[in-house]
Amino acid sequence: MIKPSGFPYCNERNKAIRMNSWFSLVLMCSFVIIESLNGAAGNVIPHNVPHNHLQNLEKAVHTVQEYYDLTNKEWMGHGVFAPYLGKTETCTCEKLVLAAMLNSYVEILSDMMKKSKDIEASLKGIQANVTHLRESKYSKEQHVLTQLQEIKHKNVNDMTIQGGAVNDFLPVYEMAYRLGHKKQ
Repeated sequence: MIKPSGFPYCNERNKAIRMNSWFSLVLMCSFVIIESLNGAAGNVIPHNVPHNHLQNLEKAVHTVQEYYDLTNKEWMGHGVFAPYLGKTETCTCEKLVLAAMLNSYVEILSDMMKKSKDIEASLKGIQANVTHLRESKYSKEQHVLTQLQEIKHKNVNDMTIQGGAVNDFLPVYEMAYRLGHKKQ
């Protein structure tokens, strides 16, 4: 027997079952949407990293953190590389290389002055021009070079540095991945 609603045997019990089914479906969809938003809005989940790649990476980092007990309060605030993130102004690679070369010229000219007093005035003049150019036009690059030297001279064999670096890894990797895949 078909009732006017179009459903066979439409009664109050069947209506309640259908209502619960719709409610369950809406509830399930809501949970899926909430979970996907939590994953996409997390501070270490970039939008352009393949999700399974990121999950595997996060799992590996958490395994290392647990093995070395890096999640306890003792390790809070021991950032090694993350403090450098977002602290550099934009500069080109070429200007960065030129800044390093200007630094080398200052050192070369200083050493040459020690060895050759006969042409000291000429060497000082060249060095003064190099120093002025470096300080007036390459200050951002000098700042980046200083940061690179600090990073290069981290004692990577020290357990404290290693622990802090592991705890910093995900945000550093995320930024490196995102910038590395940015279209030029």
